Amino acid sequence: MYLSHPVRRMRENPVEGEEVTVIVRVAAQGPDGGVGEVTDEVITRVAEAIEQAGPTVEDRLEFGTLRVQLTQEKLDEICTLSEIASIETDNTIGVLGDSGEEL
Repeated sequence: MYLSHPVRRMRENPVEGEEVTVIVRVAAQGPDGGVGEVTDEVITRVAEAIEQAGPTVEDRLEFGTLRVQLTQEKLDEICTLSEIASIETDNTIGVLGDSGEEL
């Protein structure tokens, strides 16, 4: 699983009670467990598992991603979910990219 640098830092040294919004990308699953598609079924299963751990899934985004609100100390719990491909802070994904240049 890929964790952006800020997420790795928060996971290693969480600030108790500090809320953060992250983007969780669901891993593509093939019929044999290999690489395949991100299906609605897998997205729903991951969203339910995240919410069972305590965080809130705020929105389903494009490309098999979820916007999740949680406290920093809960990052460790969702990182154990095998069907997650990556977790990044909410501000790393945007229409304009990181440079702020217009596309």
